[in-house]
Amino acid sequence: MTITVTQLNNYIRGLFEMDGVLGELSVCGEITNVKRAREGWYFSLKDDGGAINCFCYGSNANEPVTGTVAVVEGNVNYFVRTGSVSLFARRVTATTNTGAAYLKFIELKEKLQKEGLFDEDRKKQVPHCARKIGIVTSETGAVIRDIHDVSLRRQPFTNLILYPVKVQGVGAEQEIAEGIAYFNNSDVDVVIVGRGGGSNEDLSVFNSETVVRAVANCNKPVVSAVGHGIDFTLCDFAADKRAVTPSEAAEFVTLDVEREKVRLRAYLDKISSNISSKLDQNKQRIVYDCKVLQMGIDKRLGVMQNRVVQCLSDIENSAKHKYEQISVRLDKTANKLSTLNPASILKRGYGYVSAENGVVKSVNQVKVGSNVQIQLQDGKLDATVTRKEANKK
Repeated sequence: MTITVTQLNNYIRGLFEMDGVLGELSVCGEITNVKRAREGWYFSLKDDGGAINCFCYGSNANEPVTGTVAVVEGNVNYFVRTGSVSLFARRVTATTNTGAAYLKFIELKEKLQKEGLFDEDRKKQVPHCARKIGIVTSETGAVIRDIHDVSLRRQPFTNLILYPVKVQGVGAEQEIAEGIAYFNNSDVDVVIVGRGGGSNEDLSVFNSETVVRAVANCNKPVVSAVGHGIDFTLCDFAADKRAVTPSEAAEFVTLDVEREKVRLRAYLDKISSNISSKLDQNKQRIVYDCKVLQMGIDKRLGVMQNRVVQCLSDIENSAKHKYEQISVRLDKTANKLSTLNPASILKRGYGYVSAENGVVKSVNQVKVGSNVQIQLQDGKLDATVTRKEANKK
């Protein structure tokens, strides 16, 4: 007989509804994986042998606390649409006991914290433009696809190197630690350790001391991308950076090239605009300075021109004055010369006598009977000395 999936699930649900034990029971276990919902809370109830998903309305109980042991009263439901089993809690009563797994988690956390593995001052700077990224995760999960898609979309030149590991189950701790150690001795720029979301049990490998110490001892920057936003592991505390999702981890270590191009273009446009504005301002300033300089030169030239004109005027006045002085002096000299000019004396009726031995200035220079010449104003006379007489002293 062949039936559909829905028919099978309806049959199974009928079995659950007819079972008297599953309709009303109390279950004791450790609360894990608490997640807030609009109407109440989703959580898991577990012990050493197994776990079951639970849901309770907010009005039925206080908020479940991870790590506490509680008694859950309710009924088991089988959901036809998903083929899953869930314990619908009508009441959740916490006991005074604390779950062994939670105590172990807290104990290890306090131990590693005292050793300084979670200290902020030991965390390394995570690069925002890593060219070579080492990834420690499963090769078949969505984590590697998300990191691959986001990294190459944002930064096409990114070189991604996968170290495939199991992310839960036996041997997972050692594989993850070996993957981190492998990249520690490589030339990658950063290491991403990650896996998708899951229950506390699914993520427990990332709370192991082996993995946490491998992350803390890695010389390369490590980004932890374990679970989703509400999930926290010790690996997150030891890593240099925690990402809410693997996609966010890829965003942390890569550059959005297209966005940077837009930002760079805007920056260059701004620089170009500033340069143009500065050039315009400097041009206006130069034009203004040239005008001021020209005005200063014109003013200076005007002052110098006035000085030259004044100097020429002073020279002209001085020359005129000097000329007048010289003219007066020349007139005096001319008058004096005119007075001393023999011709002038001759005009007044005087004459001068010369003999063979020159001008006769004394009667003693000639003898009676000597021939002499008498120079008058308008001519000469030849004469013979017939008598001479000296003046009495």
